[in-house]
Amino acid sequence: MGHPLAGTLFVPCNFKCSGALCLTPPLEGARLAFRFVKSLSSPITLALGLRRTGKSSVIMISLNELGLPYIYVDLRKFEEKGFASYRDLVVELEREVNRLTSRFPGLLELLRRVEGVEVMGGGVRLRWGGRKRVTISSLFEALNDWAEDRVVFVIDEAQELINMRGANLLPALAYSFDNLRRVRVVLSGSKMGLLYRYLGVEDPRSPLYGRAMNEVELKPFSREMAEQFLRLGLSELGVEFRKYDTVYDAIGGIPGWLTYFGYYYGQGRDLGRALERTLRTALGLIREEFESFLRTRYVARERYLAIMRTIARCAAWSEIRRALEASEGARVSDSELSNYLTQLMDSSWIVKTDRGYCPSEPLIGKAFGG
Repeated sequence: MGHPLAGTLFVPCNFKCSGALCLTPPLEGARLAFRFVKSLSSPITLALGLRRTGKSSVIMISLNELGLPYIYVDLRKFEEKGFASYRDLVVELEREVNRLTSRFPGLLELLRRVEGVEVMGGGVRLRWGGRKRVTISSLFEALNDWAEDRVVFVIDEAQELINMRGANLLPALAYSFDNLRRVRVVLSGSKMGLLYRYLGVEDPRSPLYGRAMNEVELKPFSREMAEQFLRLGLSELGVEFRKYDTVYDAIGGIPGWLTYFGYYYGQGRDLGRALERTLRTALGLIREEFESFLRTRYVARERYLAIMRTIARCAAWSEIRRALEASEGARVSDSELSNYLTQLMDSSWIVKTDRGYCPSEPLIGKAFGG
């Protein structure tokens, strides 16, 4: 049957894609795609949203509909590692540049002039080390000189650049923003606070200080949108279904979780079993991703886990502090607690609301609250 998030299951419109989640209900999908296309009037666009809300799909569908050439670098693979090196980035870029030159061989002539680029037959090799290594700015310039209209440079989960070793991409991004009219940069991020901190738009020390960027934010579905999404997806399978409120109450409005449910329900037509399998899959993925978050914070591991258990159903600062001190048997300073909460908010695990600190989506609460 294949993976539940593969293929075109739950593509309730004429768009086609091959990523995790293809899109949203047609009106919402069209609205988001239109907003994204319009946002490309800016040199840099931020595509923001929690994991599994369809950011990558909206980007790819929009680019394919426009027919614009693009380079797409996905940094998700480096999250577990905890950092990406300049070599890692250049290896990914080399793969994408070769994909692009296979479609547009004319680009090779411009790339021959770029230091750190070796043209070999119908492809290129990018040098990542030494004094003559390729620079991102020089690649941007070559793409700008080659493009007839616009060329799009996409970095998925761009907040991981904050941990990059061996290079700082901010000067290249600022140079492109100011000087290269045909290059459009799209930075996608699920850890929104971390991405903002990396870019430093409000930090006078950042090369991107004061630059105005367009933003497109994808949010979890409302109850009504989730119902439309499931109805259209299940109708493709010839399945009748009416328990939409039960599903929404159990798993919330994250499109990725709804897609898992639709796949599981379509297999067995058993509501309870489909919800059970969806929850088991979702909670396992959430816990696995939190382990990746903890990998670079090992010393404070137990404190982060205690905080997440405390805020599973929302908690005030004072409640979190009491719970943390009770579990440790020692005082926790305001600065320490503030740092932990900031790290969790920047990585989109929690949000601050009028109810206190809460999980950013319901299943995160279930993953830590039992």
